Amino acid sequence: MNKQRILIVSHQFLPHLSPRTTRWKTLVDRLIETGNEVTILTGTCPDESVENYNILYFGNKKISTTMNSIRKDANSIDNPSLKKIIYNLLKKVYRLLFKNFAWPDYAMFWIFTIYKNKAKISKDFDSVISVSLPFTSHVCASIIVKELGTKWVMDIGDPFSLKLQSPENNKILYSFLNKFIEKKYYNKADQIFFTHKEVLDFHQKKFKINKSKLNIGHPIFEVLNENILLSKEYDYNKIPINIGYFGIFTDKIREPFNYINHIANKLGEEFNHHWYINEESKKYFTSFQNLDNHFFEPLLPREEAIKKMINNFHLLLSIGNTNKYQLPSKVIEYISLGKPVIHFAEIPSDPMYRFEKLFGNLKIINKETQPIDINNYLKLFQNGTFDFNNDNFIENFGSNAVINKLN
Repeated sequence: MNKQRILIVSHQFLPHLSPRTTRWKTLVDRLIETGNEVTILTGTCPDESVENYNILYFGNKKISTTMNSIRKDANSIDNPSLKKIIYNLLKKVYRLLFKNFAWPDYAMFWIFTIYKNKAKISKDFDSVISVSLPFTSHVCASIIVKELGTKWVMDIGDPFSLKLQSPENNKILYSFLNKFIEKKYYNKADQIFFTHKEVLDFHQKKFKINKSKLNIGHPIFEVLNENILLSKEYDYNKIPINIGYFGIFTDKIREPFNYINHIANKLGEEFNHHWYINEESKKYFTSFQNLDNHFFEPLLPREEAIKKMINNFHLLLSIGNTNKYQLPSKVIEYISLGKPVIHFAEIPSDPMYRFEKLFGNLKIINKETQPIDINNYLKLFQNGTFDFNNDNFIENFGSNAVINKLN
């Protein structure tokens, strides 16, 4: 792309950690490397982790700090039981209120902050890129684009009005408004990025979007040679065989039941599962009788988690979604480390099937998979015959795969 002055509108950015902030930290770095001048307009209170970026922060530091404290304290294993109950109650009340009344989502008040401060935004930007989740970022970008008259690029994380399970707001109240606003934005935007083909086709059909605007922008991660070497040097012959899962579960979208019933319970005693999940995700395991080979750990900061993935596990586990319109970015990050990855597909149309032949360290499993299949897959690494295909990864999941599509 030509060198530009770019404003990225993303309610979430560093120091907040999420798949979208990780994605856009990588993209921002690449945009700057190629000579672009990038400003990030965010509602996330900045700290020293963003001191090298041009940050435009519009938000309430006190509210942000309070909400972050509630989230952390609710999930902290060090808190006394009573304190943890109180924090979890506050968290549930917060979610109940926002799920039922907020529009478009929990970040709704940022819209008023942006509108109030829009005069402080420079008029010299060549383009505006808005990032969801949350969808509020697109609402804010629409205000800014109207003011500046610049090109608008939308980067869509998960579906908004077309989200079938766990909707972002109260569909009874807002179903018509959701679709009306989303269609309006798709008509107005100059470019729209979706994470994979299935979700792009779904939206194009439902909203009749001009195909020339549409692009696929897969989840992206950097491949570090030191990670690949460490993964290759790991002793895959040692016992027990450790399987690691890093992430959370969501009702009706991503749950562990089928994986445990059809895969984990059939594996021998030499297999141990380590679940790095939040407190809420532990509820999915209460119905299982025998969890002797299952160990539960709190979620870790990303850098610490990556070290664990590389140094502590034979296999990294991903569990797919129950719909084909959400692509779990965690499995792409696993692949980038060069570790053996098993992805449990809940549905035959899981979008990860498209990538299985591209990467020797990705194996798609399902309800029909047998323990011998997993053992045979692991032998590739025990025998040292696996080589990571760096070119395939960069072509599909490197930052340039998105940057090159930005006009």
